[in-house]
Amino acid sequence: MHSIRKQSGHAAMLFAMMIPAFFGIFTLASDGARALQSKARLEDAAEAAVLAIAAHNADNSGSSSGSAINKKIASDWIGQYMQDMQTISDIKIKKLNCNDIAECKEGLENGEPRYFQYEIFAKTNHLSWFPGNDSTAGFGESFDVTGAATARKFQSESVDVMFVSDFSYSMNDTWSAGRNKKYVDLINIIEDVTVELDKFNKAREIKPNRVGLTGFSFYTKATKNSSCYQDQYVRRVSTTIAQIFDEKTSSCKSYRGNFYDLPLTDNYAQFNNKLSRFKPVYNSGTASYQGIIRGAQMMDSASEPRPRRIIIILSDGEDSSQDGHDKKAKKLVAAGMCTKILSTLDAGLSYKGELTKTKMAVVGFDYILESNKTLADCVGSNNVYKANNPEEILNKILELISEEIGHLK
Repeated sequence: MHSIRKQSGHAAMLFAMMIPAFFGIFTLASDGARALQSKARLEDAAEAAVLAIAAHNADNSGSSSGSAINKKIASDWIGQYMQDMQTISDIKIKKLNCNDIAECKEGLENGEPRYFQYEIFAKTNHLSWFPGNDSTAGFGESFDVTGAATARKFQSESVDVMFVSDFSYSMNDTWSAGRNKKYVDLINIIEDVTVELDKFNKAREIKPNRVGLTGFSFYTKATKNSSCYQDQYVRRVSTTIAQIFDEKTSSCKSYRGNFYDLPLTDNYAQFNNKLSRFKPVYNSGTASYQGIIRGAQMMDSASEPRPRRIIIILSDGEDSSQDGHDKKAKKLVAAGMCTKILSTLDAGLSYKGELTKTKMAVVGFDYILESNKTLADCVGSNNVYKANNPEEILNKILELISEEIGHLK
């Protein structure tokens, strides 16, 4: 009997000595499970965030860790998923062009489509439930978890691309990041775009992508052999907007425009052959609204519209004050010119019988886009891009065309 009591006392003492160890295991298991759960939720948040960033299609410049707008998108998504976090201690966002990805470059050589890759890394901080002390193990006052995700962005549907291209005389100048004259780089870039679109056409059994172009300086020009110009401005602002989609008659006043309209086509060889001969008009200025209106007309009149339509304005400067072109542009945009263009084109039916989706964007050659507020007001500030070299312009155009999101890994 005495022996049993003695053993019971020893067991009680042993259990009492082990209580801190048991509690330590409990606290580590509790906070450890919470950390694993938090990491899993952060991984889910990162996947949702990287898809949202890819869909938003904002520029990612600003710092080595990503742009402010992309970081806000990421932090908003993480905040929705990670409701028990203390802070988001780190977010890094990368956006890689195909030329920066070995797998993508190899795929291009095998005829595979180009894509853009978005990568996100995030770290969140969480308060521990059981921080521990000198006698009990714990996670400390707080712990961090990390999560990462990747999304690739491809082109998913066929598209009509209308280039509204500046052929004012300033495009005859060289620019800071290019070895060629600006108009030469413009022509080369558009040809590179058609090469990528041709790969897509061959890879998918749907209606092919098409490209078209209207050039502008002070005016536009309808055909190669005409010495006449088309003036899209009709007496006053209200009349011009009311008649945006009416093709204007030509005025013959010795207009020596070395460019002309190229309707939407998937015959890229013929398109590029004609484009290669285009040159800026000597001693001419810029009236972007002329090209925008004419490009919209050409887009609207094309047969079998593609599901997605993009008007890309390529220019190197502001509208000219000569003959009040800058004032006309400002008044037209303020009166709803661009809104009417988008709403009219979006009301059209694609060859599938569905409503088309239209976007307008500006890509600038070596100038401060903020100085041309009219163009930004026309297409929206999020659709205005400045490029510092030909490769940046090419990548931006291809990115505008690429809209499919997928391939998470």
